[in-house]
Amino acid sequence: MLFAWLLACGEKESNTEDTGAEDTAVESTDTGTEETGESTEDSVGTGETGESGTSDNTWGSNTVFDLVSGGGCGDYFLYVHNADDTLSLQISGSGLAMEAHQSERGVVEHIYSINAMTDDIQPLIVAQEGVHLNDWSCNDAANNEPRIDAQYVATSGTVHVTVVADGEMTDWGEVPANITLEMTDVCFEAPEPFCIEAFSITEYIGWMPG
Repeated sequence: MLFAWLLACGEKESNTEDTGAEDTAVESTDTGTEETGESTEDSVGTGETGESGTSDNTWGSNTVFDLVSGGGCGDYFLYVHNADDTLSLQISGSGLAMEAHQSERGVVEHIYSINAMTDDIQPLIVAQEGVHLNDWSCNDAANNEPRIDAQYVATSGTVHVTVVADGEMTDWGEVPANITLEMTDVCFEAPEPFCIEAFSITEYIGWMPG
C-alpha cells in the first residue's frame, strides 16, 4: 500500500466545476494477496520542491507533507494521517469495489469534479484536526476515542479514481480491490482556506474490519 504527496498550493480556488463522472476501460491486472490494517511502509513521499513541511497541528496547504501513514477498507473508505494522528485526511465513497468486480475487465475508472452545490459528491474528502483521529478507522477494537476539534470538507477540485478487483468476493460481503485516488487542486472551506494541488493514495479496500 502506498500513498505519496507531490505538491500543495496556497490559495483557494474561486470557482467550482459541476460534479460528473467519466468511465474509461482499462486492462485488468493480476490479483494479489489480501492485506489488512494500517500501512506504515512506503508511506513517506517527496515533494517536487524536495522540502519537508512542518506541522503545528493545524491544516493548511503544506499539511500533506506530514502525512506518513494510511489505510483503507469497505467500499470504500481511505485515510492518511501524520505521525501522532492529530491531522488526517479521510476519503469515502460508495460501490466502486463492487463495480470493479462486476465489470468485464475487473477495472473501473472515474474522474469526478467536486462541486459544493451538489448533494451527491463522490468521493467525500474531509480534512480533520484532533486527537486519535483514526484509532477506529478500519478497526473494531481500538482503545482510544477519537476527538475531532475541527474538520473541513473539500468544495472544489478534480479526483481521478481507479479501482481494480483483487481476489474473489465472499458470501459475507467482502469485495477485495485496490484503489488509487489522485487529487488535483482540491480546495477546502476553512477559516484560512487551503488547497492540495496534487496528492495520490493507493490502498487495499473491500475487506470488512473484524
